[in-house]
Amino acid sequence: MSATATAPVRPSPTTVLPEQRVAVKSRRTWWIKVLNGLPNLVVFSMLGGVMYLGHHTGWKLPKMSELMGKTTAAPDDWCAEHLVPESQCIECQSGLLPKGKTFGFCREHGVAECVIHHPELAQVKGTPDLPKYDTTQAVALIDRPLNNSRNTLHTRRVQFTSAESVTKSGIDVSIAEERPMSDTITANGELMFDPARVAHLSTRVPGTVAGVFKSLGDTVEPGEMLALIDASQVGQTKAQLLQNLVQLQLRKTTAERLRTASVGGAIAGKSLIEAEAALKESEIAFVSARQAIANLGFEIPNDLEEADPRKVADDLRFLGVPDSVVSSLPTGTKTANLLPIRAPYRGVIVASEIVAGEVVDSTRSLYTVADPLRMWLLLNVRQEDAKYIHTGLLVKFKSDDGAAEVSGQVSWISPAVDEQTRTLRMRVVIANPDSKLRDKTFGTGRIILREEPNAIVVPREAVQSTPDANFVFVRDKNYFDESAPKIFHVRQVRIGAKDDQFVELLAGVLPGEVIATKGSPVLLAQLLRSNLGAGCGCHEH
Repeated sequence: MSATATAPVRPSPTTVLPEQRVAVKSRRTWWIKVLNGLPNLVVFSMLGGVMYLGHHTGWKLPKMSELMGKTTAAPDDWCAEHLVPESQCIECQSGLLPKGKTFGFCREHGVAECVIHHPELAQVKGTPDLPKYDTTQAVALIDRPLNNSRNTLHTRRVQFTSAESVTKSGIDVSIAEERPMSDTITANGELMFDPARVAHLSTRVPGTVAGVFKSLGDTVEPGEMLALIDASQVGQTKAQLLQNLVQLQLRKTTAERLRTASVGGAIAGKSLIEAEAALKESEIAFVSARQAIANLGFEIPNDLEEADPRKVADDLRFLGVPDSVVSSLPTGTKTANLLPIRAPYRGVIVASEIVAGEVVDSTRSLYTVADPLRMWLLLNVRQEDAKYIHTGLLVKFKSDDGAAEVSGQVSWISPAVDEQTRTLRMRVVIANPDSKLRDKTFGTGRIILREEPNAIVVPREAVQSTPDANFVFVRDKNYFDESAPKIFHVRQVRIGAKDDQFVELLAGVLPGEVIATKGSPVLLAQLLRSNLGAGCGCHEH
């Protein structure tokens, strides 16, 4: 070996080799990762704790007193389905309040567990009162809402933890009572004058208005004079009657003289025959002239044939016109041509189209006189309600102008349905003794199908419905007993008549039972919730 060879170099204690630097860097990186992930680990740990506590507390925050450690945890004694303590739940603990005997669906009244046939089901203390009327007949009167016989909600009961919880839930109650109710059909209608008592008056022959004595709105009596018409045809008819009267009397005298002469044979029979033929002709002419006068509205005495023609002429001059009226007429109008316009019956002038001095004829209406004491009510009944209507039914009508309600009976029903409105028209005769009802007045008529003075009713808000049944909630008869559970029984009911406040229950409830009214939708919601078996975890009712 060479003497100049050098010995191996040893590392200094302070010198860091490359492999050592790699190991140190690796350890430092691991600690940094641990420190960076620590916050995430804490967060996830807290979330896990929250989920654990929420699962065991029903996701309800504890009270502050519990957080402060002043109370101990209550035992898990809660029925989440029926919202009462599990140990008190009558639905889950069937032995606490066993259900009574069931009777099934009553086909006669259309409800389950019919209290009319089984009054022992009624929630009243003592002997229950049954309906004072035939509810079966009332049920069959018209089509009424049906209950599904397969609906089982009536088998359930809604329970509260206490009477206080009932009050806090906003539940109010009312007693099923008896009061008058009626089944009605409502229809729009119009009042009008009885067409048989509305007269449109005009002159019988052309002429000039000589005098006007009544005008629009005046009340008139039967036969009262309304106006006078100066018509030349009237004077001509009177003259013709007078002429025929004179001729009749002359030929009657001639015929009588010839009859007397013919007895002794002084004249030929031919002369007598001709005289009697002429007499018959005069009689016919006189009767015709007399009828012409009657056609103008004048009354002629029956014994006119024997009267003095001069007296008849005086009587015919102002025939039918009172002397007081004649004296009030202008001088130029006091003629034998006067034709009175008279009222046919007692009534009111509702239209007047006449002025003194104008020319009128028979084609123009001068007066319209209506009798307001008798009115017609024309109702338009829906086609689907027509099957319930018949003559003689009572109808009560309230006009839109706020007048008092009036009544009458159905007197006529149209045999045909209106093509445009698809309604059936019916007529009601209405008495109007005080003349307060007005022609062409619109309003609403109620056709009374049934009136019941002792109907069993509850407030309308008490009845709750599902798509296939109607219910009320009846408070248990032992509700106020200290140890009794606070429950409401579910009852199917058959709905009858209704008004603005009450609804008649034809089946399902008896008088005196206590029914939930205000807040009853809360009971229905709890009933449906329990029926679905869904729990909200709420520990307070």
